[in-house]
Amino acid sequence: MAGRTRPSRLAVVALAAPLVIGSAWLVGPELVPDGWANHSDGREDKRGTDCAQALQFARGSLPEGARGGRCERADRPDTTVTGSFRMNRAGLETWLAAAFPQAQEHGRRGRPALCPEPGPGYDPEAGDRCITVDHPDAVPGLARRVEISAEQQAGYDVLIRFVAHEG
Repeated sequence: MAGRTRPSRLAVVALAAPLVIGSAWLVGPELVPDGWANHSDGREDKRGTDCAQALQFARGSLPEGARGGRCERADRPDTTVTGSFRMNRAGLETWLAAAFPQAQEHGRRGRPALCPEPGPGYDPEAGDRCITVDHPDAVPGLARRVEISAEQQAGYDVLIRFVAHEG
């Protein structure tokens, strides 16, 4: 093989890059790394939001003494708000009754995906709860369905996770 030269690595990368990028569009945005998919097709537009505003969207309210809140809002195609925070277990029932009086409790069956499967230590009396709220009326700019998971944490804390859907 005298007289033949091997292409440089830079030349190989330059020639292969369009093939790799083009292949990503063929397999679909679901398999493209997260940052590419969220900014290339416009289907996802998540942004941080205040948890009190997120719970207002869910037609509820943030409990007194809530801490460590992290909430996001996505406005495409319908608005969805997700979030989590911690609160004292002693205030859980009072908060749920005031913020979501029409809530439906789920036991071991028929639980939404947000709620973890109950394990051997499942104890709704200790703070483990799985709740959905279906608002009968559609109000533009407010949630139609809310899912809430309350999980007992070490000590007297309860981790609240929620998702609220407009559509």
